[in-house]
Amino acid sequence: MKNKFRFFLGILMMCILIAYIGCNKDKRTVLGPDANTPTYLITVTVLNPSGTPQGGVTLTLQNPPYTSSIFTTITDNLGHGTLQAPVGNQIIIATMGTVFQDTVTVNVAVSSTPTVVSTPLRLVQNTTTKKVLVVEAFAEQLETVLRVIGFTTFDETTIETLRDRANTDSTELFNYLKQYSLVFSDCDGNSEGDSVFAALSRTYGRYVSQGGKMYGGHYNYYHLQRIWPSFYTNRDYQGVDSQDSISFTDQNIKLALGFNIAKWNSTDGLRRYLSGYEKFSNLPSNAKVYGVIYKTSPNVGVIVENYIGSGKYLWTDYHNQDIIDDPKLLKIVQYFLLSL
Repeated sequence: MKNKFRFFLGILMMCILIAYIGCNKDKRTVLGPDANTPTYLITVTVLNPSGTPQGGVTLTLQNPPYTSSIFTTITDNLGHGTLQAPVGNQIIIATMGTVFQDTVTVNVAVSSTPTVVSTPLRLVQNTTTKKVLVVEAFAEQLETVLRVIGFTTFDETTIETLRDRANTDSTELFNYLKQYSLVFSDCDGNSEGDSVFAALSRTYGRYVSQGGKMYGGHYNYYHLQRIWPSFYTNRDYQGVDSQDSISFTDQNIKLALGFNIAKWNSTDGLRRYLSGYEKFSNLPSNAKVYGVIYKTSPNVGVIVENYIGSGKYLWTDYHNQDIIDDPKLLKIVQYFLLSL
């Protein structure tokens, strides 16, 4: 009888212990105080440095009570974004690309309607910890476009200077480039195809592979051919004037721009069309195509982001300053330059 009592007592104690552990486990994983923190909606408007609404900006709650997608959002083409936060003073961080940011403190109210931040955030360039370099060349003036859209500070050099430095000591040039968070490379009107530029292309590749970010127009594809051998060699001229439009399939891009097709008939005295530029149908398998020639099959990419190591090289198959007379095309150039 005593043995039976001990047996049942042991079983009872084990059940109590299992129930206790189970309850505590539930409390830790499901009923934690952070996960139960009430949250309320906040609506924020973000402007770019030019003072117009900017889509594609990431809004994030600083120090959220727990990990959840409700504490971050992306602004639409009107610059509007809505996210959630606990009641009280909260800090919202706006970031776009590598160097543009702003913050605002919001007193979040207990309300069934969103707390609207009355003063828009305005993106400004981080010139303290993020350095920018522009490589000037003959056929493109990215430096001019950058100043117009809100890059207030950047260093400038020339492609000839970098070419000579690469041929003299490519490691020295690589170490020089590493100090920059972003490098913008102008088109030099086809000279990049000469073998004397090969060392510079390979140095660009080392910079990107170590986390560098580059943006280059038109004849930068010669650099891409050397960084990604066997790709960017199959030229394609499918575009014609009557069908010379650019289209986007990426949902985030369409949200940020507010459209997915733009007619490419801007003028610079020569009336440039996308059909006037080289296009390539053989891209690296991991490349991301943002913009293509409308109704081409297979798609011909004209805004392509290329990856190697931890960095990227965004290539646009046009001269960025040439599209100054169309609001949609201006919006495209501004978005990609700010979001690098």
